[in-house]
Amino acid sequence: MKTTTRRILTVGAMALTLVPAALWAGRHRPLGPGLPPPGFLLQRVVDRLDLTAEQRQEIRDIVKAHGAELKVELATIRDSREQLFSTVHAESVDEAEIRAAAAAVGDAEADLAVTRAAIVQEVREVLTPEQQAEAKQMVAEARARVEELLAFVMDRLENPIV
Repeated sequence: MKTTTRRILTVGAMALTLVPAALWAGRHRPLGPGLPPPGFLLQRVVDRLDLTAEQRQEIRDIVKAHGAELKVELATIRDSREQLFSTVHAESVDEAEIRAAAAAVGDAEADLAVTRAAIVQEVREVLTPEQQAEAKQMVAEARARVEELLAFVMDRLENPIV
């Protein structure tokens, strides 16, 4: 895989994994070159939904209530991805080890997905019908951006830059 494609996939995977971390951590320092600070995306959501102070506090409480499980799940994802990376880049290829490491990443992602779904459901109950409609639109826009990114990556695979 070419460096540009690998970089795009890595940034995309990091962004998808780190958004819940941003919600939980609430820090405002950059994660790395080219990535916004963790609170940036969350602040855009808050601004676009025009949340009241009470709603913001309720959502903050929901995220805090899931903080311990998010912390464990994100650490598990980090560790399993590190193991997968090491296995893929080992001196020799061991398909069984790679598949086992990839399955561990999948299991960790599944655990986080369940927690994220619970958080989304709880947050949805705090929103007005108008805010829920706006949130649904935001999700559709995010999905479209992911599709654009994947289309770009697929194009790079078919037309690699050499």
